[in-house]
Amino acid sequence: METESCKIKDFKCHKKRIQGWHNKFESSISSLIETLKDLKDSSIEAKKECSEHYARTVELTKAKTRFTFEVSHELKAPLASVYNIINVILDGYLDGDIKKQKEFLDRARVRIKNITKLLDDLLMLSHLEERTKELEKEEFNIGEVFSSLIEEMNEYAEKSNVKINWNLSENCPHIYGNSELIRRVFANIIHNAIKYSNPRGLVEVTGKKENGSFLLRVKDRGIGIKKKELPKIFNIFFRGENARPNQKKEGMGLGLSLVKRIVDAHEGYINIKSQLHKGTTAEVSFPESQKKEK
Repeated sequence: METESCKIKDFKCHKKRIQGWHNKFESSISSLIETLKDLKDSSIEAKKECSEHYARTVELTKAKTRFTFEVSHELKAPLASVYNIINVILDGYLDGDIKKQKEFLDRARVRIKNITKLLDDLLMLSHLEERTKELEKEEFNIGEVFSSLIEEMNEYAEKSNVKINWNLSENCPHIYGNSELIRRVFANIIHNAIKYSNPRGLVEVTGKKENGSFLLRVKDRGIGIKKKELPKIFNIFFRGENARPNQKKEGMGLGLSLVKRIVDAHEGYINIKSQLHKGTTAEVSFPESQKKEK
């Protein structure tokens, strides 16, 4: 009702006007409350996201610190050893003893080779992680990878007093990828199975075409991995408690980290199952090439 049509003593008119104001005010208050609730919910969500980002940042910072420490540790020991060897020779402690000098220089060469391998592995990890370098890929028969690998692994198994049972299908598919890196994956998995087997142990290697992929299964009956450690096996520098240097098992804990990233770069699949003191089974597969022949 318009103001001018309202009489000053018309209480019904004033009541209706006041009731209208009240309804509008109540509606505005309700809308304001809903807006405040939405702002509160958004604030809680934003706070949660900030907390998660902060926790992630702290985690990444710690991981970076650990990584720097691990790399420094892995490089410091062999470099110090090479430095000491050079000093022994230069200071004349082995003058006249050619045989001993050669022995010391051989030790230095081995340590430098290990340092070079570590740096190569770290560079490869960086390329695969950041995709800073495109992988060179081509189509090849997966059977070709095993032509030299079998001899190499048999030789290592013989030195380790372990037997390998090879069961490779003759009908191997073609794979589109980097043959050198895929060979490295197979070599690492088989090498680990031999390395962590008990003396006179058996390693079973099965390779076959399955569901449009090539599947390699490697099974050993060695020392195995603790259940709580399985989720960490692809972490950089991770080595299980029962695979530490005091058990004379060489390695820096980069192998499976590289393997996982190579498999991912080829859109493959890897899975490792293990029981402590009962052995480990590793499965890795690469998709069959879909490249059309011209």
